[in-house]
Amino acid sequence: MKALLICPDPRPAVVLLAEASPLIIAPLLGKSLVEYWIEYLESRGIDDIRLVASDRPDRIASEVGDGARWGMHIETTPEDHELSSSEASDKYGAESPPEFLVQADHLPGRPAHRLFESYAAWFAGLRAWMPQAQQVERIGQCEIQPGVWVGLRSRIHESAQLVAPCWLGDHVSVRSDAVIGPGAILENGVVVGEGAHVVNSVVGPATFVGAHTQIENSIARGHTLINWCNNSCARVPDACWLSCLRKPSTPPRPADIWPGGIRVEAEGDRLSVTELGELSASNASHFMAKIRTALPPGPALMEIDLTHLRFVDSCGLATLGSLHRVADPLGVRMRLLNPHPAVQQLLELTRLHELFEIAHVEPIWPGMPRPAITRAREPLVARTDGLSVSL
Repeated sequence: MKALLICPDPRPAVVLLAEASPLIIAPLLGKSLVEYWIEYLESRGIDDIRLVASDRPDRIASEVGDGARWGMHIETTPEDHELSSSEASDKYGAESPPEFLVQADHLPGRPAHRLFESYAAWFAGLRAWMPQAQQVERIGQCEIQPGVWVGLRSRIHESAQLVAPCWLGDHVSVRSDAVIGPGAILENGVVVGEGAHVVNSVVGPATFVGAHTQIENSIARGHTLINWCNNSCARVPDACWLSCLRKPSTPPRPADIWPGGIRVEAEGDRLSVTELGELSASNASHFMAKIRTALPPGPALMEIDLTHLRFVDSCGLATLGSLHRVADPLGVRMRLLNPHPAVQQLLELTRLHELFEIAHVEPIWPGMPRPAITRAREPLVARTDGLSVSL
């Protein structure tokens, strides 16, 4: 019996999930989406699967191999774009129609729950799958109390609290006074420092959560934090708060994730910067060079539109400070327009809001539940304990 599995391309709503790997092999409660589908199809008597993939098919082929470990034959076929069901059926099912044709953007048996419509949908899908992820073949995985699952060789300090529902994968370490849950998922190899809190969040494989760090309503992967409530993102530069414990096998694809379009226009004595989606080490020099090139003699006003800014790191914040140092002696008035609540909070944490005029031209962020990074409960001083990082 045969099956045809269509692997999803990166989705605009969840581009960061595809940064390190194709969505079909993104970590999901200790396994990948393709592994769940292969196991499901194997249980239905399928012994031959064709994976049709356009996003890094070589990476997918390396991950699943030829199917021998499942006792079946698997072939990964590259395509130049994600096929629809009808396209895949016409191309690969004309001579021998497959018994199953799957558009793999959901978990087996959950066709109404599309994982890649938003980060919130991804998190909701994982939470709902927690009981289902407890499979017989997972040696050592057990439910140690109602709604709390812990994997093989995980080490939980006796003073740590596990609050249902929560799911911990294999080789997880939770240190003293940490609180995990409710609604927490720690993938394989996660290390949580003492006094840390993880609530309604997913922590990706081999990620370190530092002591006294608080992660809420987030997807944390390496040094990246994504708020699944408001789709904001931040990279955490300090490894003592959040970091990756292993070097990625393949580099990320920042060009696909963060398009580099920046528009700088001069009109009279006014300079405007728009279409800025990222301000980081990868484009800070380009950003400054474009502004210097377009800077008219004696501009009275410089406006930087932050409406579309979704990622700013420490280098990007330093670039804004440098731009102010260049413009201030020239008497240039500087305005930042429409910063996202997460960006606004970063500006306040670094006191850059004292250097710039910040204007919200129109109410473009209605109903945002909370900013991406919360202030420490104590004043920031030269130490890290007590600092709360939440995305």
